[in-house]
Amino acid sequence: MTRAAHPSGAGDAGARAAARPEGWAKAPDYHNDPVRRAAIEAATARDRQHYLRNGLTELECRACHACVFVKKASPHQTSVQWTAAARETCPAFDEVRADGGNPAMLPGCPRLTASIDHGVAEGIIPREGPEVDPDGYW
Repeated sequence: MTRAAHPSGAGDAGARAAARPEGWAKAPDYHNDPVRRAAIEAATARDRQHYLRNGLTELECRACHACVFVKKASPHQTSVQWTAAARETCPAFDEVRADGGNPAMLPGCPRLTASIDHGVAEGIIPREGPEVDPDGYW
């Protein structure tokens, strides 16, 4: 099939690229539509707040005093958001660095895990999720 015969113009990539708005084709920037762009930016800010901050409780490690944000969604699922200051404070990261490892691959700090368990037991970190029973047992 020739280019002229193909209805989508599949053979003419240059013409299709010129017709697209600048930026990544799957994520247009809506530079010509400020109202839509503002709505998308507001929705992105709400999503960032919902997924990265909502439900998280600030917790200080009882061993090294690093402050992280924690959410306990079930007995088996804990979300931890590390701050840059906490990564610099926690000795577990120093141990990995000293061994030549990558701190991003650290599965967790046992001292922080103990602090989180203590925070849940003391009610500092609320229990969430479908398994939460009104009597406080999981």
